[in-house]
Amino acid sequence: MPRTALPRLQTRIISDFDDPAVAPHIWRRLLVRGHTNTVNLTWEWQRNWWMTFGRGKLMLILVERQGEPQCIAPLFADNGMVFNICPEDQLDIVGHVRTPDVLEAIIETACECVPAFQGIRLYFIPDISPTGAYLEQAAERLGLDFVQEAILAAPQIDIDTCRDAAIACTRKKSLLRHENYFRREGRLEVQHARTADRILPQLDAFFEQHIARRAATPQPSLFLDRRQRDYYRSIVANIGPTGWLRFTRIDWNERAIAFHFGLSYRRRFLFGVPSFDIELRDRSPGEVLLRQLILAALDEGATIFDFGPGEEAYKYRFATREVRLVTWGLYPKSP
Repeated sequence: MPRTALPRLQTRIISDFDDPAVAPHIWRRLLVRGHTNTVNLTWEWQRNWWMTFGRGKLMLILVERQGEPQCIAPLFADNGMVFNICPEDQLDIVGHVRTPDVLEAIIETACECVPAFQGIRLYFIPDISPTGAYLEQAAERLGLDFVQEAILAAPQIDIDTCRDAAIACTRKKSLLRHENYFRREGRLEVQHARTADRILPQLDAFFEQHIARRAATPQPSLFLDRRQRDYYRSIVANIGPTGWLRFTRIDWNERAIAFHFGLSYRRRFLFGVPSFDIELRDRSPGEVLLRQLILAALDEGATIFDFGPGEEAYKYRFATREVRLVTWGLYPKSP
């Protein structure tokens, strides 16, 4: 028997996160069905990022079939270019994309609604998601050039299937040697916080330590930028109630020697922004911090310890696998 054609897709652009069409409960339902379900694809995180860094025109492209939401493409347009929101970690379309026609509908809508359209750039799509292949097919149908612009690895410890390897990481002699020094020479205290009331009062000290630490490197601290400091405060205030935040402080003799601002979502413990006291760099408080974070992930039953995007050598001392994040570009063909 011939296959029955699926009903046509409809798209509409939502320009406000508070529009009922993309309400949190609808967003969550679609996110759970999607190929990628990460913390920075949540309605809470996307909205918070947009409130701080949003520019141009917000374009939450809602795809429906017979009035039933299929997926949301969280995008924005600026100076003729279209981008996805929040390029910090794994991104994707929110919802279950089963066929290339969904991506084609999204791209066609973006092209038609952006004056002087120049192209679309989608950051950090996991290479294990079918979205990349669907984008390529959609680009061909629409007569657009399709470009792989960048690829970045995100190393991980697979605790779920390599728990012994994760435990072994916490027993590495180098980590234990540094921690033993601090315990032998004074009092070492590790504090983990998850709530806004405990984290907010510590942020200024964290910012200052991170700025001092990065001053000794070619890459200055992101917290030199007031907007980044405000952004992290907004994360604590707005995301704190979800229970996803993981903030760690390590004190030695009542002196803060290391901090970490991270997340845990769906048993994926995300290594975020660490800092340590630069005056103690010879004693490697950063390694003490890393050991305590892996222990915390094990204690709470995380299945993944994710170092996040970036191929720094120290991550591969511990990682058992990596996810590759691809940035795709779609552009009108050159004359």
